[in-house]
Amino acid sequence: MRTIVLKARSLLIGIGAAALLVASPAAAAADQPYEGYNYSYWQKSVPSPNAYLPSSVIDGVSLGAGALKLPGDLFVGKDNRIYVLDSGNNRILVLNEQFKLEHEIKGFANGGKQDTFNNPQGIFVTSSGHIYVADTDNGRIVELDGAGMLVRVIGPPKSEILPADFRYAPIKVALDRANRMYVIGRGVTDGMMEFDMTGTFNAFMGAPRVSFNPVDLFWKEVSTKAQRDKMIQFIPTEFNNLEIDGNGFIYVTTQTKSAAPIQKLNPTGINILKANGAVPPIGDVQHRVDEESQFTDISAGEHGIYHALDTRKGRIFTYDEEGHLLYVFGQRGEQAGTFRTPAAIDSLGDDILVLDRDQSLITLFKPTPFGEAVNKAVALHDDGKEEEARGWWNQVLRVDGNYELAYDGIGKSFLREGNYRDAMRYFKLGMDRTYYSKAFQLERKQQARRYFTPVMSVLVPLLVLLWLGPKVLRYGKRKWRRSDGKGGIGLDG
Repeated sequence: MRTIVLKARSLLIGIGAAALLVASPAAAAADQPYEGYNYSYWQKSVPSPNAYLPSSVIDGVSLGAGALKLPGDLFVGKDNRIYVLDSGNNRILVLNEQFKLEHEIKGFANGGKQDTFNNPQGIFVTSSGHIYVADTDNGRIVELDGAGMLVRVIGPPKSEILPADFRYAPIKVALDRANRMYVIGRGVTDGMMEFDMTGTFNAFMGAPRVSFNPVDLFWKEVSTKAQRDKMIQFIPTEFNNLEIDGNGFIYVTTQTKSAAPIQKLNPTGINILKANGAVPPIGDVQHRVDEESQFTDISAGEHGIYHALDTRKGRIFTYDEEGHLLYVFGQRGEQAGTFRTPAAIDSLGDDILVLDRDQSLITLFKPTPFGEAVNKAVALHDDGKEEEARGWWNQVLRVDGNYELAYDGIGKSFLREGNYRDAMRYFKLGMDRTYYSKAFQLERKQQARRYFTPVMSVLVPLLVLLWLGPKVLRYGKRKWRRSDGKGGIGLDG
């Protein structure tokens, strides 16, 4: 087996990237394959340092496996092995975390005969190392063990709810912790297909909403029946990829026009994805109608962070659990670190791998010091360690003073400490009206408690004096008059 030769291009990670952050912006931008940006509270794009930069590029030749051909998917296992689905060559390449080829799976014995894949498009690997392949043009799911030996073949679903002309072409597959299998089929608009652990079809799950153009809807309403019959009907969009996170929630993406191109489904198929950021998790928000983001894959990592791959613009949009946009990186192009047709994304620790179908290669991205600071701050916040997170948010602000989420994070750390006045100041800078109002209410209560005792210690005696004073005076006068009328001693003796 040949030793990997990684074609390192644009190496700006580690010490180089740290130096980059303190260098002049103009010099830094000149060496980077793309420019970073984010969105402000007003949904305007603003420059931002790159959170990830390309470290190396891996292709089939450098692996000693020959050129890849239209690869369709990749998957990083629990043991950090990397599984590359080389769709055009109908094979699987298994790499270790140092990107050395361990073995390839070109076929498998099935019933005493040699069997092969036919244009497979999806791959998933369980924690025990079993490999599930969406063998698309063979219309089946193939389960293999870690050595590539056949375990079973799961054929098309059988159910009365399926139309008579239903054609099964699975393109993506994943399993949850209960070994339920979820399959996305080409052309299926009813949602994902759910199979139990025996491979029996249960039901469809999480059907995407119908999408439409408001202009088309208007004309459909005012047109005659004959005109409506000639119009393209509004049909539900279809899922094109899925990812199951560590908590068992299923992230799905749609590449066609949709109000919710990214969804997070609970076990009942309800979308619970949060969208509490300045912009919703839809990719770019400033674009022409024909330039909206089209997601083709998603990678859900730890601490609620997820990366969505935009195949139209060649960008990766990263969000936290609340739906805040953390950073954007990547671009379409021909140079290293850019893409022609990005098809799959997955995480290898803090690093990110992106598979390009048309370029037939994998790009390894590593976090810059800026990206590392953002990731650590989000992770510490998720762990409830707000004070530690504040240190990382301050590092973020040293590099990007316009990073509103950092102000918000610092504000939350002050809020937890009970320092409501500073919390209000940072929430204002972070444009967080909700938490500003919360801090304001708590500050007002704190001030009321702080001054209640000293104020009342003066006010209560004063009120008592004001209330009793006139009574004492009136009583004294009456006493004086009574004593004077009984022959008491007067003022003049």
